[in-house]
Amino acid sequence: MAIQKTDFSHLGYQINKELGKNHFGGRITHLAEVESDKKQVVIKEFRFANVGTDWSGFKAYEREIEVLKQLNHPRIPSYLTTFETPQGFCLVQEYKDAPSLASENKFTPEQVKQIAISILEILVYLQQRNPQIIHRDIKPENILVDKNLNAYLVDFGFARVSNNEVALSSVASGTPGFIPPEEYFGRDLTEASDLYSLGVTLICLLSGTRSVNVGKLIDDEYRFNFKTLPLNINPKFVEWLSKMVEPNIKHRFANATEALEALKLIPAILKPKSTEGNALAQTLALPALLWIAIVGTQGIQKSSISQQHRIARQQSQIYRLRHRQEQLEDKIYRINRLQEVLIEREQASLLDRLQKTKECDDCDFQNATLDDAQLKDVSLKNANLEHINLVDANLQGSNLSGANLLGARLRGAVLTDANLSNANLVHANLNNADLRGADLRGAKLNFTGLYGADLRGANLQYTNLEGINLSHAKLTGATMPDGSVHP
Repeated sequence: MAIQKTDFSHLGYQINKELGKNHFGGRITHLAEVESDKKQVVIKEFRFANVGTDWSGFKAYEREIEVLKQLNHPRIPSYLTTFETPQGFCLVQEYKDAPSLASENKFTPEQVKQIAISILEILVYLQQRNPQIIHRDIKPENILVDKNLNAYLVDFGFARVSNNEVALSSVASGTPGFIPPEEYFGRDLTEASDLYSLGVTLICLLSGTRSVNVGKLIDDEYRFNFKTLPLNINPKFVEWLSKMVEPNIKHRFANATEALEALKLIPAILKPKSTEGNALAQTLALPALLWIAIVGTQGIQKSSISQQHRIARQQSQIYRLRHRQEQLEDKIYRINRLQEVLIEREQASLLDRLQKTKECDDCDFQNATLDDAQLKDVSLKNANLEHINLVDANLQGSNLSGANLLGARLRGAVLTDANLSNANLVHANLNNADLRGADLRGAKLNFTGLYGADLRGANLQYTNLEGINLSHAKLTGATMPDGSVHP
């Protein structure tokens, strides 16, 4: 069946050219001009009538419209409008004059770092929204970059919007090679899921690998080979990338904010040694060079041969050092993996103890995943719960006094009558948590998310609520920091 020629002139749009086409998906993307003000826009057209139209494509189309309507970020092309056609529907979106990373994959480490920072800033915005948004399809094709290396994130057709951890659909969505392992195995997605896809994208850029060939960079253990990266790249940058693409979600950065702050402190390449000494040596060497010119070509030839031998020896030494470095990296990797296994086993043992005895004071559950856990009336005094996942967990009446909950995910958790006095809740997410009657005296609440939290009857004496977003939080009967009772 022939594809009908597109004409939206009766709606005030002049089609300039076709940007992309998916016949089986029934989707065509056009670059168009608004006839009234000559402004360029992108029109995404979905045609029901196409032979073999994939209805999952229409669902993605609907989802993208739903998500874009909620967003307002300078580097996410804005939703403008939608309209019906005899063949289907169209989405009109802001146009950005920037090619995708799939069309240009030759970037220096410094440029890749700048692109990474730009995308992470967008992810911070998406993750700090309530409800948060997880993109689920970050790859070179969905990132546009302008001449100033400002990155734009597009195509929210696979995105998920949720107040809680994002549950996976029955089929993993996204692009093979860029999909985080937790999605393949049907586990919940978190803020760290998009970080994996971004990390893969950055490795493709640094190694000059196209998206379709990303599988060549991954070994049988689903780990990336970093030997294809530029030789001058800073090892700390490689270490940062390695953490971004950790198969185990617990060992990645917890969220975009954490990844962004870590990256800003890392130089992209190794700093070259000072050239001052070289300049001085060259200056002092001028008389010698003049003398060589006078005595003739024989001395030059001998010097040249000597220089060649010296370079060959240096190259041989570099190869040996690289081989030694690879051996050490492999050894460090095996040690790290062993440590990870030991930590997981120890945490499993501690969790078993907690469930049996209801007590695990001073225990270390850092980065553990205990979402939906039933931990009512347990004692975790002074426990290390840094970056723990306790989303929707039941901790009613539990004793968490003095516990380290830095960056903990506690969205929707039940903490009624819990003891959180002197607990460290910096950067913790307590959005929509039930904290009725909870004891929060002296707790550290810097940058803590309390949007929609139920704090009725809670004790907030000696806490600092300055800068805390208490939008939609319930505070009736709560004892405030100054000792007054909220009406």
